[in-house]
Amino acid sequence: MYYRLFLVSALLSGLTGESSVHGSPERAHGPKQVLAFAGEEVILPCAFNVTASSDFPTVEWSKEDLEPDVIFLYRDGCETYEMKHPEFEYRTSFIMKELKNGDISLRITNVRLSDAGKYQCMRLWKNAPRDITTVELVVGTSSQVLHRFYSCIIVT
Repeated sequence: MYYRLFLVSALLSGLTGESSVHGSPERAHGPKQVLAFAGEEVILPCAFNVTASSDFPTVEWSKEDLEPDVIFLYRDGCETYEMKHPEFEYRTSFIMKELKNGDISLRITNVRLSDAGKYQCMRLWKNAPRDITTVELVVGTSSQVLHRFYSCIIVT
């Protein structure tokens, strides 16, 4: 397990980036890349700044190229299931104890190869611009990651 974490850290060291778009009613951040192994659990990062006067936003996680594209919806203090894509039923959740800190990262369990792709974490407040973070999930098997890791070592 620790060996896998080392490999993930090594592979991701040069893959993350963030950019912002300002001046519109929407703020965008991303893309960030996250690596996961098929069959395991992954956390897609997303957060917002908590202030004493702020309301908790509606949070919508979606995945490109899905119909419906919503994979997790948190509104008025609870998860809403009606709009959730069936492929993600019973596999997505927040880390509830972290919500008070503004951490709305999404946990996906039993990761599948088909989970690979771009995800959006959208925060919606009353009377404020929405905030969007894009995260790209790369999913592979252990052997695929080892091959990619060793290819990077040999090339560099």
